Amino acid sequence: MSTYPRIENPASHLPVVNEIAAAINKVNAEGVLPASLVALVQLRVGQLVGSTYFTTRQLTAAEDTPERLGAVATWRTAPHFTEAERAALALTEAVHTPNPTGERVSDELFAQVAEHFSDQELVVLIGVLGQIGFFIPLALIGNPKIGVPFAEQWTK
Repeated sequence: MSTYPRIENPASHLPVVNEIAAAINKVNAEGVLPASLVALVQLRVGQLVGSTYFTTRQLTAAEDTPERLGAVATWRTAPHFTEAERAALALTEAVHTPNPTGERVSDELFAQVAEHFSDQELVVLIGVLGQIGFFIPLALIGNPKIGVPFAEQWTK
């Protein structure tokens, strides 16, 4: 595996990428969802897609306990999470994991999530899932350096 980015600065080839990134990074700017919940969701997505960059980024930036962060991969059986966090993590897995047998987000799962989140919170949670979704191809294909801020990545 290479230890340097595979591509040069994406914005030099597609300038609108900076505008898009800036806009989607505002998805929870008003703090509708607790930062701890957003960090758990983003950490789980990083684990699901197999991105060391995303996983490491969340582990180093999150203001949470090592026990909770370490248990995200096993959230279903770990005692460290609230019911709302469990619902958000279940939704995260449903959205970011293919389901070969059918529907990813069932009516039952949606109802479970809706028990814990207002409409506004749910829309922001959807935005958070989309936010990291935007960056997944860039992280997996571009191979950013671990521990280096995203804005400082793109030099070979």
